[in-house]
Amino acid sequence: MVHYNRDKINKYKEFNPLDDPKVKMATIGNGSIGGKAKGLIFAKNILAEENNDFIKKILIPESSYISTEIFEDFIERNKLRTVVEDEELSFGELVECFSKGKFSNALLKDLEKLLLKMDYPLAIRSSSCLEDSLKYSFAGKYLTTFIPNRGTPLQRLEQLLDAVKLVYASAYGPNAVAYRKKHKLPFEKMAVIVQRLIGKERMGYFYPELAGVAFSKNYRRWSERIKKEDGVIRIVFGLGTTSTGRGYARTYSLTNLALRAEGNNPIDIARYSQETFDLLEMKTGKLVSFNINKKLELLKMHKNIGKIAQVYSAPENTMKDIVLQTVEPVPGERIVFSFEPFSRYYKDFFDLMQSLFELLEREMGLAVDIEFTFDTEDNEFNLVQARALSSYEEFRRVKIPENIPDSSIVVKGDRMLTNGQLEGINYLVYVDHKIYNSIEDKASVAREVGWVNQSLEGEKYILIGPGRWGSSNKYLGVPVNYSEISNCGVLIELGFQQEGFAPELSYGTHFFADLDLNGILYMPVFDSIDTNIINRSSTIKLRKSLDFTGFILQKPVL
Repeated sequence: MVHYNRDKINKYKEFNPLDDPKVKMATIGNGSIGGKAKGLIFAKNILAEENNDFIKKILIPESSYISTEIFEDFIERNKLRTVVEDEELSFGELVECFSKGKFSNALLKDLEKLLLKMDYPLAIRSSSCLEDSLKYSFAGKYLTTFIPNRGTPLQRLEQLLDAVKLVYASAYGPNAVAYRKKHKLPFEKMAVIVQRLIGKERMGYFYPELAGVAFSKNYRRWSERIKKEDGVIRIVFGLGTTSTGRGYARTYSLTNLALRAEGNNPIDIARYSQETFDLLEMKTGKLVSFNINKKLELLKMHKNIGKIAQVYSAPENTMKDIVLQTVEPVPGERIVFSFEPFSRYYKDFFDLMQSLFELLEREMGLAVDIEFTFDTEDNEFNLVQARALSSYEEFRRVKIPENIPDSSIVVKGDRMLTNGQLEGINYLVYVDHKIYNSIEDKASVAREVGWVNQSLEGEKYILIGPGRWGSSNKYLGVPVNYSEISNCGVLIELGFQQEGFAPELSYGTHFFADLDLNGILYMPVFDSIDTNIINRSSTIKLRKSLDFTGFILQKPVL
């Protein structure tokens, strides 16, 4: 276990990446290059000094930086200060205003020179000044986008300019604004990282084989057998966009690689395994998503696919190996990225991750949050992001009163080991799963939750509803954004097996990072688990005040 060292923390806080002449040469403008760039450059420097065999295998993508001076000049040059202060303007309208903005001729020449050197697909990443904070996590608040960087020199320049403008506009997105407001944070300054996009082109699409996010501390454990100090990894096939969101992924605890949050029943493994993945379409420059079962021809581009994915047979309720020579749709069977064989074949990957956690924690003085890519054929590991994990204060242990009759319990769950106690809760907001299912415009439910959340500013409330809150798939749960649940104190996800609503213990996502930092207690509850309780008689009493959306806003019956 690493014991945090105040001197190390101060060393990291005081580290200025622009003191390095090579970084200075790779930077356009004279301002800051932000917290995300700082963390990655700090990691690169300490990796270069290590002799550990695993650490030597870690690569960091080529990067250039556009400083905050360029951002400030863009805002003033295009008179956007009044635009971003206009509370009546929608975010879509704000993005449109940014897209019409012009850069200086000097910057255009600098970017043309940059693109002469960086002639490969690129990730354009936010790197704001506030992302330098050790206390506040801005994970997922600002934009990362991707460009193919193909075509004529002018077309390539336009792709880059459009991407930078989108990152700039994201500084004023509703989630970012709500986050800064909640934590009373100042006006933002945005820098940009122009980074090589790691991956390969296959069938007109560019993507890394595997990507993911990892935390060196695991504060949201799903089993008493898991140690907080061992860290957690969340890994997906394709671009890492699905690992940081609430899409399905494979979550590993380094305590025990065989433990799965969903258990070992094949039907549950299949239900919680990734099927949809993201790719960059090189011809259009768009981010596209596919279900692997509708893109089977792509499997033959991955000779190690059988070490990542399996075939689930519903009639037999079993997992089968993939045979590439005979891959074709079979009734009752589908391919899922279960990652079940992965830990057996790639033990070195987990040893490398453990070494990386230990090194970064030791030198930063804090727990760390990283993003990475991994290619099974080349055995290549790329570190694409590294930063201190925002401070997280564990709640003290709470003793639950004994002999509470089940009839007095609204909900009870036992699948997430976290502690906490909130007092002064005056409101419970409930989304009824049956009514939610019946509503065609499910996004409108999320907007209504946001209205309730805004109305309860200054209050802590209990939020209960079906499936995965914040899911991009509206059929799996209410598709809220951070700004629409930012004031709640307890979030409870209800799993209804027959209706297909299933909470996912997706620690390592941006969604859970917000829960951690905001002190929001989380509990998944499943109607299929005997020890869990969803007291329908209590919810029926509450439903007396339902409106058409299925909301309840009243003092909780607890």
